[in-house]
Amino acid sequence: MADHSTIPGLKRHMKHCAPLSGQLQLGIARIAESDCPVLIAGEHGVSKRSIARQIHAMSRRSRSTYTELESAEATEQALRDLLSTRGTLYLAEIADLSPSLQEWLVNACQHQDWSQSCRLVCGTSRELLDEVRDRHMREDFCYLVSAVTLRIAPLRYRKAEILSLADDLLEHYARQFDRGKPVLGEEIAGFLMEHTWPDNLAELETAMKTVAAIDDPSISLAALKAAAAATKLNANRQTRPLKQAARVASTQIERRMISEVMAATGGNRKRAADELGISYKALLYKLKQAEIDSPTAATRTGVGR
Repeated sequence: MADHSTIPGLKRHMKHCAPLSGQLQLGIARIAESDCPVLIAGEHGVSKRSIARQIHAMSRRSRSTYTELESAEATEQALRDLLSTRGTLYLAEIADLSPSLQEWLVNACQHQDWSQSCRLVCGTSRELLDEVRDRHMREDFCYLVSAVTLRIAPLRYRKAEILSLADDLLEHYARQFDRGKPVLGEEIAGFLMEHTWPDNLAELETAMKTVAAIDDPSISLAALKAAAAATKLNANRQTRPLKQAARVASTQIERRMISEVMAATGGNRKRAADELGISYKALLYKLKQAEIDSPTAATRTGVGR
């Protein structure tokens, strides 16, 4: 992992990534023209996957394969096979990619000619700078995947677009249900503008599907309000995602064990590696990650408290 003293430089790099203007389609078209990796950042439900597919469809690679892969489920062989194509690879929630695969991908792409290989598009709902600071992401990997960053604003900050989006979705679902498009009355339109849309476009799609299916203004409004109340209740109850919580807990337990074994062996790293059942090289890497190098250092960092 890179030294954290270089974080300010990384912060400046990400600050100057391509901003998202109100003309989203124009931004997508311009990004599609290039071959370099692109990061699509935004909250859950802002349609990152849909945007990745649009980037592929509008690019010179549109006739080649488009593949989506969950980063948590990626393997070296899968990445190797996909990068050898001339299509587009979308890695969902890039922060879930393991450190070993991050290192492999950085090395694999070091001399990559992106015009002759697979286009890498990544998605994230997290702040990658936080992932780097927490040592869950390599700094060089963060630089690689965020060469161009497209930040998608949540729906609550895009009030001017809500009614237009709702109308388009209503027309789509009316056709799907083979019926006339319902008219958005003042009450429903007012609700759409006042709601904060915690689940973003995914929630708006569900809302418009409901309105098209019910086709009765008063019943539709009651259904929308009930769904919004349930969504708000779930959001208030929401805790850290299970994968993230498990990862944090695992890291804490691992560091506590290393701290205790280092203390028990008097700081002898060779003996500590044997006790822990890992290689000496692996222990050095973990010590560097946790900033533990001796029993006193372990006490200073608070690991094992």
